[in-house]
Amino acid sequence: MFLDKLKKLKSYKTETTPCKVKLSSNENPFDLPEELKEKIAEEIKKIPFQRYPDPNVSELREILANLYNVKESNLVFGNGSDELIQLLIMTIGNIKNPVAYPIPTFPMYQVSSDTIGREKVEFQLDENFDLQKNEIDKALEKSPDLVFYASPNNPTGNSFNRELIKYTADNNVFVVVDEAYIDFSDKESFLDEALNRDNLVILRTMSKIGLASIRLGVLIAKEEVATEINKGRLPFNITYPTQIIAKVVLTEGLPVIKEQIEILKKEREKLINELKNFDGIKVYPSDANFILIKTPNGDLVHKKLIEKGVLVRNMSHIPKMENCLRVSIGKPEENEIFLEALKKVLEENF
Repeated sequence: MFLDKLKKLKSYKTETTPCKVKLSSNENPFDLPEELKEKIAEEIKKIPFQRYPDPNVSELREILANLYNVKESNLVFGNGSDELIQLLIMTIGNIKNPVAYPIPTFPMYQVSSDTIGREKVEFQLDENFDLQKNEIDKALEKSPDLVFYASPNNPTGNSFNRELIKYTADNNVFVVVDEAYIDFSDKESFLDEALNRDNLVILRTMSKIGLASIRLGVLIAKEEVATEINKGRLPFNITYPTQIIAKVVLTEGLPVIKEQIEILKKEREKLINELKNFDGIKVYPSDANFILIKTPNGDLVHKKLIEKGVLVRNMSHIPKMENCLRVSIGKPEENEIFLEALKKVLEENF
């Protein structure tokens, strides 16, 4: 009886098959330099492990406020942006009113809504995976209090129509723009909108730029909005090691991270241009650290790539993404291995 609700839930699934080349989780493939790791180790040694971490995340708060050019009071910290997504679904608006988001998109909006027991309004993207005003209007008719837009969108890679996101916010609904991949995009952030609106916030994460292991997400909002949202945050949710590691990497290691991001952006364009020459492959434009491709048979290609030691994310089970694979941008040598493996799979099977 007590577990009936949980039995109906579907947990978030990841690709975990062991492979030599892992291009499935949209991680930064580059590890931190040894000298930076040594600096982190020295700082970790100083941690009083018997004490709770700073609940206000004070030192890191100052660093990120400077990095984003905002006030410290504009920031709310989460154990990954996943925790912030769940916090927003729990606290924004009336729990009896639904959460809305376009599909296909990041599945955690659906997972967190289901976990909390909040109704969902899912609306369709167009054939290019962009927003459609008529679909937004249909969703708004169902009176959601909260709308999530991942832009750039996962798993499609594209950024959404900026004016339609603003249009949504203009319709008296609270809008969350999830900018997990904004570091890889040349499109304009919604930061200014978040700092000037009462009903729009943005999410950022350290996971895509090289710190997936420490689970650190940040919400940026107008000061009064951030203060209210922060009331729902769990105490001590950002661990001492997380605060220390992020502090070192986002100061002394920041030039390294920026260099890695530029390499990945160049590799993304190289990969897209190469794949355009593959018969039977459609490659979609991307503003993220991954690309989406359509293949002759997604399940088969996914399986055969694994046999050749390359793991990508199979999206074929998602409506409108039949036979699609999501490929994270790897190191140059990993991308070459992927291209060679895909070429062989296509020659051998189609």
